[in-house]
Amino acid sequence: MSPERKELIDEFFAMIRRLNRTGTDIIQVRDFFWEVSAIRNIVPPTVEFMSVLRTYNAVLFHEFKKSLVPNTSMHLLAGVYMEAGEALISLGITSVEELQLAIKGSVQPPKADTCSKI
Repeated sequence: MSPERKELIDEFFAMIRRLNRTGTDIIQVRDFFWEVSAIRNIVPPTVEFMSVLRTYNAVLFHEFKKSLVPNTSMHLLAGVYMEAGEALISLGITSVEELQLAIKGSVQPPKADTCSKI
């Protein structure tokens, strides 16, 4: 994975962690995707980003999609479907720990099984 792609993926997940479902979040998401669409030195994983956003913050994704002008390239990309698991693998996330780190910013230890202590 190229350093530019890795930085872009890190920037996307940092944005996901900052979102708190306010009206300004749609502006942040739209700005991010417009910046990504201007990248020319690599092929940005735009469909993967949209699939992850659709899965992990569906309300924000749908508000973002509604804010797009119909029949524009960004609107068309928002309509492309990709399984979230495939998108995560394409983004280099292949374990639960990597997913927790990307989405939450930290790895949560597994909860102790209270039934086994009885």
